[in-house]
Amino acid sequence: MMKNRIDMSINLLSQEASYLCHIDENEYERLYLIFDNPQTINAGTLIWDKRNPMNGGNGLATQHEYVIWRTKQRGSIYIKNTNVIRMISFVQKLIELESGINDNVRKKYIEWINNNKDLSGGEKAYRYIDDEGRIYQSVSLRAPEPRKDPKFHQPLIHPITNKPCAVPPNGFSRTPETLSEMVSRGEILFGEDETTQPRQKVFLTEESRRQMSTVIQDAKKGKADTDLLGVNFPYCHPVSFYETLIGAALKNLNGIVLDFFAGSGTTGHAVINLNREDGGNRKYILVEMGEYFDTVLKPRIQKVIYSKDWKDGKPVSREGISHMFKYIRLESYEDTMNNLELKRPPEHDSLFAQHKELREEYILSYMLDMETNGSASLLNLDYFQDPFNYKLKITRNQETREEIIDLVETFNYLLGLRVQHIEARETFNAVPDESAAKPGTVKLRIDKNGQGEFTFKIVTGLNPAGERVLIIWRNLTGDIARDNAALNAYFTRKGYNTRDNEFDRIYVNGDNNLANLAVDEGNQWKVLLIEEEFKRLMFDVQDV
Repeated sequence: MMKNRIDMSINLLSQEASYLCHIDENEYERLYLIFDNPQTINAGTLIWDKRNPMNGGNGLATQHEYVIWRTKQRGSIYIKNTNVIRMISFVQKLIELESGINDNVRKKYIEWINNNKDLSGGEKAYRYIDDEGRIYQSVSLRAPEPRKDPKFHQPLIHPITNKPCAVPPNGFSRTPETLSEMVSRGEILFGEDETTQPRQKVFLTEESRRQMSTVIQDAKKGKADTDLLGVNFPYCHPVSFYETLIGAALKNLNGIVLDFFAGSGTTGHAVINLNREDGGNRKYILVEMGEYFDTVLKPRIQKVIYSKDWKDGKPVSREGISHMFKYIRLESYEDTMNNLELKRPPEHDSLFAQHKELREEYILSYMLDMETNGSASLLNLDYFQDPFNYKLKITRNQETREEIIDLVETFNYLLGLRVQHIEARETFNAVPDESAAKPGTVKLRIDKNGQGEFTFKIVTGLNPAGERVLIIWRNLTGDIARDNAALNAYFTRKGYNTRDNEFDRIYVNGDNNLANLAVDEGNQWKVLLIEEEFKRLMFDVQDV
């Protein structure tokens, strides 16, 4: 299953994308071989140190898992600078409280640095604050190897004593010109007098980045996250760990994360947290087939949106986030069997009554192909007369009930439509147009209460061939002449014309008398019936 999804999904990667696959020690080697793909670059394997050895069994106690990291782009991978922003924000608040920079500000900042376990050693090195409120650390200017060129041994002049400062034994790592520019920018630290070697002053800014290392230590438990939300899942990864991965993998705040095995929804939870933290607009696509979608994954996402703070399944703050998510269900095997409408010869009924075990095999291997003559369908096309209230028999938790299906969106997916605009439904009443020369012509009057006789919904977009597409959905009353009179009136009201170049394809449900044009020699027409195209796209495998 994983190889199939990996092979297919690598083609979805953009040139800036990363592919992360989380695995434990049991299958790491096999997964590594699956990723032996020339289309991606091996960025390395990340080791998650869970700080909790699993005792038992033979040999060493395992306390780590792996994340295989592949990418389409060469270059360094940087960890999200969350801690940097926290450090800068903390200093700014201290300065505001003290109404300026003083020794008390510097003392409190160092205490906070020393007691903060979330900071790395490199981040804790930025423990100084200058008189302008900038955070910095000092770095040696010594060259890594002895310099032979005399210019690297030219001393800097101390700004107070005006005497030459001590020069590093190997000489400076910068040219005199570069050092002079650094002095003018305030990037050189001088001692109290010329006896101390000058050092570089490296500032911490919101743009400061740290390259991600191959080891991440995170001892948090994923179950602790779900327990707070009041949802039960046997095993899941900590949100903090996924925040680290996603924060580094996405190079901007508007990226998309796709998780093929969503489980309890940790990936979605992490994306929401990151957006809440920095105002980003990251998006997630989660794929899950487990029955716990309704009991764990969806409730978890809803709760995280409502509030960031939970305890025992109840919100303890109202700090939510503006967010909308949509979930789409694919019909199950049971749904398919429950909704198929087939016509078989009467003489077969008695045979199935005696041998019930033959029914399913018969339907799948013979009846779908032969006796339906291509008419078998999950969808009863006669019911497209009221597409906004189409229902299918859906089985959930061994219970079957009818649910409304969104035919509009389903058709968009079947077409592969890149949607540009979807209009809200409009409801009208039709009245005779006395000024029209043609009998039966009507005018439409909008019904703001939504109780009108005719309802229309418009979708526009581009299909995979780049053609401009217009889709008109409508309810049908059964009176073909009246339905088409209303359609013509709506078409005119919207300013559409089948003979102009605004749209290359126009789809309408129900028989209609819109003027149609052949668009090529292959009998491709401009105006197409939704019902026919729906059926073709669902069952004609060669055309899909």
